[in-house]
Amino acid sequence: MTISIPDTLTTDNSEKYIVSIRLRSGGLSFSGYDPSAGGSFFYRETEFDRAVSFISSLKEFFFAHEFLTWTYKRINVICVSPEYSLVPDNYWGDGKEGRLLDFSFSTLELHCLTDTLKEQQAKLVFGVYEFCSRSLLHPFFSHYMTSPLTLWTKESSASLPRQMYVVIERKRMDVACYAQGKLLFVNSYPIDQSDDIVYYILYVWKQAGLDQEKDQLLLAGKSSSRMRVLERLRTYLRHVKPVEIPSEAYLLGTDVTKAPMDLISLLICE
Repeated sequence: MTISIPDTLTTDNSEKYIVSIRLRSGGLSFSGYDPSAGGSFFYRETEFDRAVSFISSLKEFFFAHEFLTWTYKRINVICVSPEYSLVPDNYWGDGKEGRLLDFSFSTLELHCLTDTLKEQQAKLVFGVYEFCSRSLLHPFFSHYMTSPLTLWTKESSASLPRQMYVVIERKRMDVACYAQGKLLFVNSYPIDQSDDIVYYILYVWKQAGLDQEKDQLLLAGKSSSRMRVLERLRTYLRHVKPVEIPSEAYLLGTDVTKAPMDLISLLICE
């Protein structure tokens, strides 16, 4: 359960770096880059022992890696969890948020936070381990869905056809549907095999009222599983294509190809 950082990142120049810690079930990643140095982006990942609780593994990792105590230009903490809710702004406030948070989250170790989805006039409510805020210097917390939703809203606003965005990662699939920048639907699903992926996509497509001939399906994820799913979906939908890494992201460094889509979206929107 160790991560090695590049030799270019030191205590002497860490204040130049923007770093991101991405917390997910079973492990985490540590990445970063110097905005003034092209090609400096690095991405490191580690797995935790599944026999040990996540929070225990997280604490052990923090205590074992001194570079987490260094001073950085910015520290992002990205929380990867299906436990999130979107709440319209007109329902937020007047004490309602407390009841919403109690209803949405039952994990006692989590502290609930919110991200703002300005274009959708909504808040994304999610949970984060309080240990992280105590162990890092001025971290910026966000949910892993916030940056993709922000990016997809912008892309959809410039397109006449409606879109369904799908991201496949490990045993989870995220789905979001848009009509000219308006979010129609968003949810995350557990998946075990490609049949589950195809079923959920076609079910949501029908429920959202998307057109098989006109509207678009954009799929991101590991290339091997993504291509198999794309081929099956082309039997049912006319406009199906993979999501490619935006060209501007490649300027950060070659390690960007290892990063998940939500982290790439954060780098672009930052």
